[in-house]
Amino acid sequence: MQNPLRQYIYEIGSALGKLGYELCQQAQSNQSLNIHSQVKQTMDKLTYYLHNLNADLDACRYNLIKDCKSDINPLDMESLKVALHHLLNGESYTHDGETSNPATELYKMKFLIDSF
Repeated sequence: MQNPLRQYIYEIGSALGKLGYELCQQAQSNQSLNIHSQVKQTMDKLTYYLHNLNADLDACRYNLIKDCKSDINPLDMESLKVALHHLLNGESYTHDGETSNPATELYKMKFLIDSF
């Protein structure tokens, strides 16, 4: 079995890069924003790639249990583990010195938009 990490990390990065490019193009345009479909498509792709990555990781885990062999580089696994920790638990400082995270800021944005 091939190492699934690099293939899916590439696909996830590519999907995010395409979304970033589209957001930049729309932000520089004088037209009204029309980003909802690009965000939805990206989220669908991310979910698909994460699901497939998890399925391949599960198969690798099964092979490790069954045969005591793994095709996954332990350094790749550690890097993924730390990256997931940052994505799920990471906090950053805001301009006023308080800590926040992307999920909190997205929920604040939802509240603000809903209040319009």
